[in-house]
Amino acid sequence: MKYTYWLSGVAAFALFLSGCEKNDNPPKETDYSQGIYIVNEGSFQSNNGSISYYDPLEGLIINGIFEAANGRALGDVVQSFATVGDTTGFIVVNGSAKLEVIDLRTFKSIVEPIPVDYPRYFLPVESDRGYLTGGSLGGYIYHIDLKTFEIKDSIEVGKGPENMAQLYDMVFVANSGGWDIDSTIHKIHTLEDRITDTLYVGKAPVDLVFDGSENLWVYCKGQAVYNWDPPYELISETDALMQKIDIWHGNVIWESAVGKAGDYTATPPRIAASADGESIYYLRPDGVYKMDAANPAVPDTPIITGSFYGMDVNPDDGNIYVFEASFTGNGTMKIFNESGTLLSEGTVGIAPNGAVFH
Repeated sequence: MKYTYWLSGVAAFALFLSGCEKNDNPPKETDYSQGIYIVNEGSFQSNNGSISYYDPLEGLIINGIFEAANGRALGDVVQSFATVGDTTGFIVVNGSAKLEVIDLRTFKSIVEPIPVDYPRYFLPVESDRGYLTGGSLGGYIYHIDLKTFEIKDSIEVGKGPENMAQLYDMVFVANSGGWDIDSTIHKIHTLEDRITDTLYVGKAPVDLVFDGSENLWVYCKGQAVYNWDPPYELISETDALMQKIDIWHGNVIWESAVGKAGDYTATPPRIAASADGESIYYLRPDGVYKMDAANPAVPDTPIITGSFYGMDVNPDDGNIYVFEASFTGNGTMKIFNESGTLLSEGTVGIAPNGAVFH
């Protein structure tokens, strides 16, 4: 069943609370091919991960669109989502160990789910293929054929590969270590499907993004060691690092600690560039921070204060999307402008972790 919500806006006098349910059965002719998609992980081992659809022109949020279109649950721990062209979407479902391929217009599955061990992120890299990171220890980049929707090959990378960033015919893969530890970024040549360089960074690189000057920013959450026995006390930890890398020479040109590894037990390290590429945003347990990409300095306070489980920036208007997560009930999406002013908010699915703009 789909649930429809209206996004509440900020007026001069009041912020109206969102979550007002309008209609359990939106029109069947809804076309989802243009808009914003919210990734909702769901509760671990509860098989209730989902995708929400947000139409910014109408201020309308529709939750549970995959379930409504296919008559079945999407799965356990929806990790990420990506679009290819105008009509195809790829949903990475980590806990269910699969990649779902859907028609963006209807959100109906196109083929049977593709089984993958511990999948994380999908990235279309050429017109005929995409890359999918997978593996909690030994890691791989799986080559997905975009015509047959089959795994054609794989590239062995570091441990626990996470997010990827592409520039021209180069893809950079963050090897986080997964259930172990890693400190590398692998550079892959997309025309040759092979690793051409290895960059050595801080411990547990998780997220990465390019700024407007083609510098690669890497968010390393650091290594935290806990006692295996209750109450699982923190034994040791390293710094969480933000690093700016000159990819043409392979060297770190700026870095700074932005906290400690133990800070990220409940807040995933997320990084994004502004629409013009001149600012870098990153998420910490107390909110969203903003730095100048050309002259970086770690700010003392966040521009958006709060406890969030995800963050993304709309490349069209520069608005910042953050997500408050509950693992037992619906979460909240909040939209801020570049100055950190709240514009609107609305109800999404369980444990939202990010947005995809299409």
